[in-house]
Amino acid sequence: MKISIIVLSLIFFAGSAASADSADSTDSADSAGNFEFALGAGHEYGGLIGGQFAYKTEYSKYYASLGFFGYSTGFQTTFSKNSKHAYGVTVGAEAIDSEEGFLFATYNYHFKGFSNNGFVIGTGIGFTKGDGINLACCDFDSPSAEKKAMVTLNIGYKF
Repeated sequence: MKISIIVLSLIFFAGSAASADSADSTDSADSAGNFEFALGAGHEYGGLIGGQFAYKTEYSKYYASLGFFGYSTGFQTTFSKNSKHAYGVTVGAEAIDSEEGFLFATYNYHFKGFSNNGFVIGTGIGFTKGDGINLACCDFDSPSAEKKAMVTLNIGYKF
């Protein structure tokens, strides 16, 4: 109960701050923060398939994702206005091959630009740790729970 009150307060505060910024700005569509929702596959979307909820400004995005078998959180930034290229970091856990966690440095290409809706494809390099998952129908098992280097591929659509 306390957590939901805190989360609602933060969302209200972020929305109020964005409204105040847009009222003071001559270019309010570009400078105010916006919320964004995306669906996709890969570690940035919480694993196999998932949804991503983000707070995005002109040059950066902070997100949390929840997917089948996993979750993640991360940050992306771009160095020019509405660039198609973004760089960032994502961390989380995913039950198939990184149940004890993962950390990736990421690169994403936004087909219609960082600020616009559309398709996103990306990759990342980092580390995963975990034994795998044992489901009733299948046994996904890696040899050990040691850290291993891995490359990730992400594809999604942002609304």
